[in-house]
Amino acid sequence: MGSYPWIARIGYVKKDVPEDEREVTFRCGGSVISEYYIITAAHCVTHLSNNTLVSKIRLGEHNTDTNPDCENSFCNDPYEEFEPAKIMFHEKYDTPKLRNDIALIRLNRKIKFTEFVKPICMMKEKLLKKNFIGQTAEVAGWGIYDINEPQMSTMLQTVKLPVVENARCESGYRRVSAVSSQQMCVGGKVGQDSCGGDSGGPLMKVDVDSDIGPRYYIIGLVSFGAKLCGETNLPGVYTKISEYLLWILDHLEP
Repeated sequence: MGSYPWIARIGYVKKDVPEDEREVTFRCGGSVISEYYIITAAHCVTHLSNNTLVSKIRLGEHNTDTNPDCENSFCNDPYEEFEPAKIMFHEKYDTPKLRNDIALIRLNRKIKFTEFVKPICMMKEKLLKKNFIGQTAEVAGWGIYDINEPQMSTMLQTVKLPVVENARCESGYRRVSAVSSQQMCVGGKVGQDSCGGDSGGPLMKVDVDSDIGPRYYIIGLVSFGAKLCGETNLPGVYTKISEYLLWILDHLEP
């Protein structure tokens, strides 16, 4: 418990259902990057189907079946829910090809940071120069964990995946989308992958700074992947955060 305290769950409701009858369904992830902002994938917040709209942002959750989450005699704080005050997706977001698949959600109130809710670090100069190919990164979320029984996980799951050359994705997704330099190709290990419900969640890398010690940095966002998650030789495609730092900074308000 308390792992990845920046992870957010994005909840949706149907607009054509009376407000007092609306049920929130959570099917995308995001990350806290400041006291007011969540970063996620554009396809999680725009061009939504079936009269759907973003309704809730939930922070501080680990097990979706319990609130608060407890282990032995230790309990986390109860989760907190926020509403979106403003949603901004990249102006060049391309729906069919999922290019520029990045968005920011400004919350309706300030997040109070605790041991269980805190921001992930944005990339700094040393990391901006790296392409991470050949290295391992982490993904976390509540997405589908068994393609034979396609239901969302009740526990926050994590997996370590290799960052590979974009050419590995270009051949596999040629009919859908040409993979650009603003995207990353990650995974390709049998049975290990991000999956449905993980979209918008962070691709994370630990970096050790001599002054502050090891910290997690967000280097990518889950964008799209194989229909059968974790297929051999078919990695997933992630939005490359380093290509969008100026866009992010331009859209953050105090």
